[in-house]
Amino acid sequence: MFMIDYLSPKGRSLIKRIMRFGALLLIFYNAFTQVHGNLHLAIIVSGLIISVAVNDFIREEIFRDYKSVWYCLSFALSSAINAYFTYRIAGEGTSIYSIVLIIDILMGTDKIPVSLLIVNFIAYCIPYKINSDPQINLSLEQIFLNYMGIFIVILIMRSFFVEKVKAIKLNEELTSVNLKLKEYSDKIEELTVSKERTRIAQELHDSIGHSLIALSMNLEYAENVVDIKPEKAKEVINKAHDMSKNCIIKLREVVSVMKEDSSVSNLREAINKLFMNFKSNEKYKFNLRMYNGIEEEAGNIKSCIYKTIMEGITNGIKHGKAEEFNVEIEKSCGNIALKVSNNGLGCSNIKKSNGTLGIEKRITDLGGSVKFYSENETGFMIDAIIPMGGKEL
Repeated sequence: MFMIDYLSPKGRSLIKRIMRFGALLLIFYNAFTQVHGNLHLAIIVSGLIISVAVNDFIREEIFRDYKSVWYCLSFALSSAINAYFTYRIAGEGTSIYSIVLIIDILMGTDKIPVSLLIVNFIAYCIPYKINSDPQINLSLEQIFLNYMGIFIVILIMRSFFVEKVKAIKLNEELTSVNLKLKEYSDKIEELTVSKERTRIAQELHDSIGHSLIALSMNLEYAENVVDIKPEKAKEVINKAHDMSKNCIIKLREVVSVMKEDSSVSNLREAINKLFMNFKSNEKYKFNLRMYNGIEEEAGNIKSCIYKTIMEGITNGIKHGKAEEFNVEIEKSCGNIALKVSNNGLGCSNIKKSNGTLGIEKRITDLGGSVKFYSENETGFMIDAIIPMGGKEL
C-alpha cells in the first residue's frame, strides 16, 4: 500500500500542490458560473489561471531561492493575479489560493522573508478595499484580522513542522554517529587483537628465542667435550634439560597470556640468572657493572633493561658469534644509561630485525632512545638512554 508521509518535505509539497490545483480549479469553475456569457472575460481568466499555474511551477522548480530577484518577482506576480481573481471572482478558490501563498512564505523557507510577506499582505488588501460590493469591501481592521488569523494558524503549523524536521535530522545524526562508533569500535577491536598478537610474538621472540639459543649452545658444547670431559658434558646436559623445561613453562605463559607483562623484581639477580644459562659453556664470558639504585626503579623499566640485555646476548651469539659480553647500567643526568657490547663479528650495514625493533619500541615507549653501533672489524654495541621513572626526556 502506497503511504505518504505528510510531515516530510515531499509530503508537504504534495499537499500544497493539491491545494493549489484545487484552488485554481475552483477559480476556473467560479469564473464560468459568474461571467454569464462574457467570453472575453472567460478567456482572460483562463489565460491568467494557466499563467499563474506555470509561474508557480517555475518558481518552485527553477528559482527556489527566495532571496533571488526572480523568485520575488514570480511570487509578486502570483499575488497580483490572485488579487485580480479576488476582485472579479471572489469565492472559496481565491481564499484557498491566498492560504497557499502564505504557506509558500512560511513553510517553504528557513527564515520568514518579511519583504514577501508585505507584498502578499498588500495584494491581499487591495481587492477588499477597492471592491464596490459592500459584502466584499472590508475595513482595514477586518482585512488585517482575517489575514492574521490565517497567518497565525500557518505559523503554528510551521513551528510544528520545524520541530519535526529537527527531530528527523537529530535521529539521522544519531544514526550516523552510532554507525561511526560501531566502525571505530570494530577498528579498536582489530587494533587490540593485532597489538596482542604482536605482544605475544615479541614475548615468544624475547624469552623462548633466547632460551633456545642458550639450549643450542649448551648442547653443542656438551657434544664437543663429551669424550674429553664426560662429567662436564653431563652437567651441561642436565643444565640443558632444565632450560628445556623452562622453555615449556615460558611457552605456556605466553600462549595462555596469563601475564600482562613480564615484570622483574630483582634486576641484578635476573641478569645473573641470564648469564648462568651460558656459564656451563666455558667459552662465554660476561661482565656486569650496575649501580644499585636501579633496583628502586619501576618494574617496567627493569623489565625493559632485562629484555634489552637478553636480546643483545642472543643476537651476539646467534649472529655475531660473540664470546664476551659487557653490560653497563649507570645513572647519567637523571637518566639510566645502558650499554651492551660484545666482541663478535662487525657489521658495516645494520639491518634491524624483530629483536632490535623490539628493543627500540620498548625503550621509546618509556620516552627513551637507543642506538646500535658496530665496527667494521669486530664488536656490536647497544647504547640506550632511559629516563628515570619512564618520563619523557
